[in-house]
Amino acid sequence: MPRKRRLPEVVTIKMPVLVQPRDVFEVVFESEEARKMAEEIVEYIKKNGRMGWDEYKDLFPPEKHYLYFRVIKRLEALGFISRGAYHTYILSKKFTDRMEYLGKLWLFKMGKVEEIW
Repeated sequence: MPRKRRLPEVVTIKMPVLVQPRDVFEVVFESEEARKMAEEIVEYIKKNGRMGWDEYKDLFPPEKHYLYFRVIKRLEALGFISRGAYHTYILSKKFTDRMEYLGKLWLFKMGKVEEIW
């Protein structure tokens, strides 16, 4: 029986200070290769509605499988994707909800409570 996948408790992302990021994956992934792989995964899920647990074998060559597991784990931990039925991956808006909550916390800290609701 396979063991349950463990996600990291904390994921560190680097926010650029001087320049606005052009893409969300610029902030999340440091290597260009990981960014491209994440884009391919998201595009595949958008096109097909979901991605099966073993469909990565058709998308990526065997030498990239180690990177696939790192990318998919990070995407799942941050909330870009989540697990669907039958061990499939689907797109999720959990990341958006977390960032929106963070923005509301900052408005509350600034004392602009009327803008929250």
